Amino acid sequence: MKKYIPLLISGLLMIFVGLYMILKPSGFLTVVISVFGIYLALDGVRTLISAQRFGSALGRFRSVLIGRSLLSMLVGLVVIIAAIAAPTLIPTLLVYIIAAAFLVAAAVDLADLLVMKKAGIPSGSLGLETLLSFVFSLLLFLFPNFLTGVVMTVFAAILFASGAVMVYGAVSAMIYSRRLNSL
Repeated sequence: MKKYIPLLISGLLMIFVGLYMILKPSGFLTVVISVFGIYLALDGVRTLISAQRFGSALGRFRSVLIGRSLLSMLVGLVVIIAAIAAPTLIPTLLVYIIAAAFLVAAAVDLADLLVMKKAGIPSGSLGLETLLSFVFSLLLFLFPNFLTGVVMTVFAAILFASGAVMVYGAVSAMIYSRRLNSL
C-alpha cells in the first residue's frame, strides 16, 4: 500500500501544476524560468568552488572552469531578472527564436533541394519539409502569443489528464491491495 503513495503524490502534483498552468500561464512561466535561472547561478557557484578546490590539479583547465562558472552565474542572474521584470517577454522571445530556426532550416532545405534537383538526385520529401518549415516559421512570426497560449494550454491539459489517471490508478491499486490483504 505504501508503494502507491509516491504515485498518488505525483499525480496530485501533476494535477496542481496543470491547473496552475491553465489558470496562471504567465505566472507558471515566470516560476519555471526563474527556477532555471537559479539553477544556472547555483551551478556556476558549484563550478567555481570546484575550480578553487581542485585548482592545482586542473592546470590550465582551471581558468576555463572559472570562466564557465562566472558566465553561468551571469546568465542565471540575467534569466532571473528577465523572468521577474518581463515575464511576458520570455515566451514570445522563445517563439521568435524557434521561428528563426524554422526559417533557417527552410532556407537550408531549399538550397539542398535546388542542388539536388540540379544534380538529378531524387529529393524525396525534402520539398514538403522545406514548405512546412517555411509555413511554421511564418505562423510563429505572425502569431507568437496565440501559439504560445495554445501550446501552454495543450501541455497543461495533458499534464492535468495524466495526473488524474495517475491518481485514479494509485487509488484503485490501493483499494485492490487492501481487498487482497483482507482475504
